[in-house]
This record gives sequence, structure tokens and C-alpha cells, in this order.
Amino acid sequence: MKTLPTHKLGFVLAIYGTTALLYVVLAFMGRNDNRNKESFDPSQLPYADIVAVEPGSELFFSWGVTASPLMKEIARSSVENRYGNTYQQSYSVLSQLTSDLAEVGLSLRDVVNVRAYIVADPEPDFDAWNQAFSEFFGTIENPNKPARTSLGITRLFHSDYRVEVEFTAVFPDDRGPHVPGTRQHERYERLGRIETSEKWKSYGRPIWPMSTGKATSANTGYFFSSSLRPLSLLPNAPPGFHMYGTTAQQSASLFTQMSTQLKEAGLDFSDVFFIRACVYPGAQSIAKSFATFNQEYTKHFNNSKNPNRPTRTVMSTPGFNYRKQELSIEYYAAYPGEDPGLFKNTKLKIGSTPAVSSQGVLGPAGTQVSPDAQLLFVSGSISSEPGDLETEALSALSILQKRLQLKDATLDDCVHLRVYFASADDKTLDTRIATWERIYRETFSEDSAPAITLLPIVSLPNERLIEIEAMAAIR
Repeated sequence: MKTLPTHKLGFVLAIYGTTALLYVVLAFMGRNDNRNKESFDPSQLPYADIVAVEPGSELFFSWGVTASPLMKEIARSSVENRYGNTYQQSYSVLSQLTSDLAEVGLSLRDVVNVRAYIVADPEPDFDAWNQAFSEFFGTIENPNKPARTSLGITRLFHSDYRVEVEFTAVFPDDRGPHVPGTRQHERYERLGRIETSEKWKSYGRPIWPMSTGKATSANTGYFFSSSLRPLSLLPNAPPGFHMYGTTAQQSASLFTQMSTQLKEAGLDFSDVFFIRACVYPGAQSIAKSFATFNQEYTKHFNNSKNPNRPTRTVMSTPGFNYRKQELSIEYYAAYPGEDPGLFKNTKLKIGSTPAVSSQGVLGPAGTQVSPDAQLLFVSGSISSEPGDLETEALSALSILQKRLQLKDATLDDCVHLRVYFASADDKTLDTRIATWERIYRETFSEDSAPAITLLPIVSLPNERLIEIEAMAAIR
């Protein structure tokens, strides 16, 4: 690798120096403990096993952040890494998220959940990601350890990006845009933003089609969806034969299903505050697939009828492309108002999601979570030892169960599972998914089944076959 010229080296050092100073200042600002969260990390991992958020807390959901354009300067002399390598981009992303948190009155001490997407080139550099992560969390300046999931993916929107990270954080009682009299509240009021719900405040440039973050208000009831994939154009086709149409048709299918689910849940597009979209490598380029998806997106969001701009994360994984499906989405929505009649239970299943295979419906379309429930964010669980899919899945569920027990919760309290499969050939992957479906049905009763996302990805840490990430709710 070429040595950077002296003037460019000075520029790079200036970037890192400024970031380091900002980090120290923010660490000092966040020195007081946040009483609205509680972390459990008995395993001494660099992240927490589980983080509990107090009922009725105000939350901040960030968008998926990628490397800053300033990072081009770090590796301008390298054609292969125009935004830097995985470590440099991870550092850049975590620095940017630190700044985003400061804008709303938060610090790294307030983060409860981190999800990282690491591009495989040819394999994801999890060690580099862990190195950067450990410089921001679990340190003397910031002892906080959030729950975390790390995934190896195909690529991001820009082919030079190597890392995308999203945060969830919880506000202390005395800070944030929802607290009148605070700097954050006064600053937000000056922005003059148009909101479609009283349940959040949006951040980011008004010209962008999505928000960089949504700060949800206290005592918000949530709807967490299962993942949606395109429906077959031939619903009565024989097993194994599917026709899903063009990328445009598949995108339309997703939003049509989304509309139906929202109505069934007593919501609409104006209530959606977060979307996670995954585009699978298909017949056309990933960039064109992203563009086609965005065309459909703007028919439902960021327009004159519905100016709502949800926070959004977009990435590409192998997914279910081998089944001719090209993309999938999942989303979070906030219930308007505070009607206690809606929330007689801690969680309530809403509808049913299309079958993942021909074996019948797998899980609900989504789950409704009461505003007085305590949310639990659980790190992605993987088997401690390698094995076949069933062995690893049962081990991961056992680890998940032990983590939940740290807060006197059980698997029945799960409201959303995100299940990741390390990519394999089509036949092997179908077998793995069928095995997981059976285990899911044997583990969760019809009444307790959580919303679920299944996603084949490139690879997982320690070369495991399956990882299970969970969110739970208890009273």
C-alpha cells in the first residue's frame, strides 16, 4: 500500500484528532448513568447479553450509517478502498453515529442496541469491526456495552462501502427533543419539521427521502412486523414453481402487503417510522434494484399525500434470490394517541405473514407491544460449538433463553426474532430453513409466536450456520 503524502497524512490526523476530541467531550457529557436502561453482560463479551429499557421510555432509532465522504481522503491513493478498509470505515461510522446522538442530546452511554452489516470482500472482516467497536464501547470513557448483532452481507448501496451500522438508544428523563426547556427541544422546534405523527420527532436533511433518525415519545405503543417478501403472481402454482415478476412488480407487492397489514393493525403509512430493506443480487444490477425499489417507496412515503420519511437501512444479501425473489422489507410503526383499550396484553399478534415454504404459515404478520411494556434487546445468539443446523439452532435458542432469564423473561416473551442463515447452495439452504421452521413451531405455541424475519446472509462470526437475534417485552 502506498504511503500517504505528508499534507494528506496531516489531513487524516486532523480528522482523527477532531473525532477523538469530540468523543472525549461526549463521554464527559454522558458521564451520568442513564436510569432508563439496564445492561447484563456476565459473559464478559465486548457487548451485553441483554439490555432492558424501562417502560414508557423515549427511544431514538438511527438510520443505517455508512462511511463519511471525508474518509475518501484516508485511502485516496488506494483504488481498492476509496473509503478506507473495514476498520477505518467502522471507526468513521461510529464517529458519525456519536455525532448524530449528540444532536439529539444522547451519548454512547445511552445506546442499547447495535446492528452491524459487514461487507464480504471476499469475507467480512469481523476482527476489524470488533477492533473499532471496542474503542467506542466498554472503555474507561464509556463503560456502556449495548446488545449487538454482526452480520456478513453481499454489498451496500455504494460498492466502496464496507460497513453499515444502526443504533437504538434510550433517552434519560432530563434530555431530548421531547423534554420542553432543553436545548434539544428548542433546537428541534426551530427546524420547523412537518410530522405525520405526534409520536416522534424526525432528523436529517429535508431533501433526503428518509430520516437519519426518529426520536419516539414516551408511552408509545409499537408494531413490529415480520419480514415481507414478494407474493407469487401464480398463487396456485405447483410446489417449487413460482413467478414473482419484475423488480418493480415485486416492490409493489411488498408495499401492497404492508398496506394490508397496517390496516389490520389499525395503522397506516403515516405511522411507520423505520424500514429495513434488503435487496438480493438478481438479474439486474444491485444499483438498479435499489433505484426501482426507491421508485415504489416514494409512492407511499415522502410525497405530498404522506410527507412521512421513515428512518431506513438498506443493504444487499444473498436472501431468497435463488427462489426468484429479489427483495424483502420489515418495518416498525408507532400507534397514534394513547388508547389503553388497544393494549390489554403486553404483546398481541396481528394477522399472519405469507408462508416461507409450502409447510404453512410461519408466525404472525407482526406483533403489537404495549407502551407500558419493558423492552428487552437481546444480542444475536450463536452456538458455542459448530454442528449441523438443528444442533446450532437449538444451542442458539438455549443461549437466547438464558439471556432472557437474566431479566426473568422467557422465550414466550419474544416479540420479534431475526434469524440469519449463513449462505449455502440452494438445496442445503432449503433444508436448513425447513429444519428451522420445524424447530420454530415446536418452540413457540400459536399464541406466543413472535414476529419473525428469516434472512440468508453471506456469513456469520465463527463460521456458524445460524444466528438468532431477539426483542422481547415484559411487564
